[in-house]
Amino acid sequence: MRRIAMTLTLLVAVAGAADARELTWIYVVPAAANTPGNNGTDWHTDLTVYNPHEYTLPIVLQFLETGRNNSAGVPTIELDVFSWETYNFWDVLGEDYFDERGKTGSIMVYGDDLQMSCADHACDLAVFTRTYTLNPGGGAGEFGQAIPGFPTDLGLDASVIAFMPQIMDDQDFRTNVGVTSLSMDMVTVRFELQDADGNVISGRDETLLPFEHSQWRLESGVTGGSIAAFTTQGPSDAMVVPYASVVNNVTGDPVYVEAHMTVVGVSVPLARTASPPALPDRMLVRAFTPGRRHRQAAE
Repeated sequence: MRRIAMTLTLLVAVAGAADARELTWIYVVPAAANTPGNNGTDWHTDLTVYNPHEYTLPIVLQFLETGRNNSAGVPTIELDVFSWETYNFWDVLGEDYFDERGKTGSIMVYGDDLQMSCADHACDLAVFTRTYTLNPGGGAGEFGQAIPGFPTDLGLDASVIAFMPQIMDDQDFRTNVGVTSLSMDMVTVRFELQDADGNVISGRDETLLPFEHSQWRLESGVTGGSIAAFTTQGPSDAMVVPYASVVNNVTGDPVYVEAHMTVVGVSVPLARTASPPALPDRMLVRAFTPGRRHRQAAE
């Protein structure tokens, strides 16, 4: 027991020195789906929220649909999560929750700052998702890809560049690239695809509306390359979260590629903002299954 305790102390110390990601009170899940896809796939997303507190935590989920301005009137779910509870939204875009069949987008998840103060970690929570296909290659389904909630203060702004490695787009694999805006202003993000030798072989400028989610198929014939992403227009504190997803063309197995941020390559380093984004306006949607806890929108 003594040796185990010493080992745990060492691990905690090392993690702290590496500036490990801690829990926070507001996340974005960059990609979620309830829609048919290529090669007979049918994509769905399960979302899990964990409350680490000794008290009930009110939370909010908001769906940011692909290809639209999501700054106002977005579908919203409000829920009380009990102390130490793990709440699972099985097929979160399905009929029991958001009821958004045929759609893709992002999901904001945060402690309800209108119900309680979220200062001093009072609303910290854990957010995790799994996105999977029900019918990969005609089979019965696969485990899918893990997409954890991304803290909104760690995204891509003008102070950093994002890199996504191990990009595959060939006869065996295909890659989807996406980005979610966390800004109330329009922002343009430049995506540059590099081959394994570091040569830029294609580029794309994506201009995003407020809180817009965008995703597209990469078609550039690359094996083992990387994507660099950086903002080119918009406020210096405009925050976005880019990502990629590499999918096996035969089985439908996906792998999520999280963006890694760095100041390397930034011509004029800027101070990084730590402020959470302004949140979209709420619009409560369908109620939950009878017996579950939920609140109705105020009259």
